[in-house]
Amino acid sequence: MFIEWVVIFLVGLILFWVIGWLTGDKTYGAKDDERSELIKHKAIVGSWTFIFAVFIINIIFDFFNLRTGPLKSFGQPELFYLIVLIGSYIVFYIINRRRLSSNEK
Repeated sequence: MFIEWVVIFLVGLILFWVIGWLTGDKTYGAKDDERSELIKHKAIVGSWTFIFAVFIINIIFDFFNLRTGPLKSFGQPELFYLIVLIGSYIVFYIINRRRLSSNEK
């Protein structure tokens, strides 16, 4: 029981620092300029919207019993969702960084 509380506390603390780094917010000590903050915020919104769509599709597949493929054996594929979330954040970060590039005229 004590180990569970320690793990929850450490994960919460790590997430606090990760959120500050990802958002570039000055509250967390990050020193990003406004452009970098905007890019990071857009990437976070895009990646969370994408993972929300994946969850909705997953619910629909479960409801209509359409689940097939490699994830059928997993009851709760949380690791897959985490990988999708991180991957989509990276993709949206690259897209928004290029879109908001300071080299554009």
